[in-house]
This record gives sequence, structure tokens and C-alpha cells, in this order.
Amino acid sequence: MAPESPILGQAVASAVLLVAVLVLYLHRFAPPWRWIAVALGVCTLDQAAKVLVPAHIGHERMSLLGGWLRITYSRNWEQGFGGSFSYLLLVTAICVVALFFLYGRLARVKYRMSLLAELGCALMIGGYVGILLDRIRLGFVVDFLEFGRASAFVYNLADLAVFLALALLIARGLQFLAEVRSRRLNLQDRVI
Repeated sequence: MAPESPILGQAVASAVLLVAVLVLYLHRFAPPWRWIAVALGVCTLDQAAKVLVPAHIGHERMSLLGGWLRITYSRNWEQGFGGSFSYLLLVTAICVVALFFLYGRLARVKYRMSLLAELGCALMIGGYVGILLDRIRLGFVVDFLEFGRASAFVYNLADLAVFLALALLIARGLQFLAEVRSRRLNLQDRVI
């Protein structure tokens, strides 16, 4: 079942906004060659897999690793996780505005991205561009990876890159908070 064009438009606009703000951050706060290579690599692998899977298995299901991984061709018409989110563009716009305010503050203090944050953002860009290319080219996203014996979701390499990116960015955020806490404790030790 094909989605209404406002849903497709909302998904495309949200992806474009997120990619644009991430590119802005990486362009300003990270060396260009690494993140461009990672983003292009993720997008290329994702798109190649989406061509190869239907060509080799068609609409059949291939079971691997004792049924814990299945390769299957699926058309995902929804915005993400198999559902429609009517406020996706609004939530994306709020995140983008917050990131723009943060951008100015980071630029003033001459912030440089850590390798972990840079990798997370690059993976996210590559994943979003892979998903965006499907939406623009096909009107849906090609999914083909099912994990677990009774999976309710089907993924693709772009999805996995975005999930890994989120994990890396959360890890970097926790690492940063631990560093700040450690500095505060060191300052308290010196004052006493």
C-alpha cells in the first residue's frame, strides 16, 4: 500500500533537514575526508545491498544462523518502525532549531568533534541518505534484514547505520558527562 504524498513529503523533508544540519556540523567541527568517506561508504553499501537482495532472492525468504537472521525483500511505505508519525516534520524542525542554537555556542568556543561523535554523525548521514534515495527513487524504503526468530521488524543497512550512530552518540554524550563530572570533582579537591 502506497502512502499519501504528505507522508512521503514529510519523510523526505525530515531526512533532508537532518542530513543538512549534520553536514553543517561535520563541515565546521571535523576534518572532511573521514566523515565523507564513512557516509559515502554506508550509503553505497546500503544501495548495493538493496539491488543485490531482490536480484538474488526475489520475494523468497532465506534463513541463516539457525533462523536468527532472515533475508527477505520488503517494501516499507511507512516513515519508520512500521508506523506513521504525523508530527515527524515538526519534531525534526525542533531538533534542527536546537542544533542551530548549539552550533553558534560551539563555534564560539572553537569546538572540535571527537572521533566517536564524528563517526556517529557520518554513519547517520550515510544511513539517512540511503533511506532518502529509496524514498525519492522508489517512494518506499527497501528492507531485507530480519533478526530473531519472531521479528516484527525488517531492516536494511541504512537503518543499522543509524542505530549504530545513535549508540555512538549516546556513548559520547555519556563519556562527555563523565569528563565534566571528573573535572568538577578535581576542582572541588583543589578548593578544599
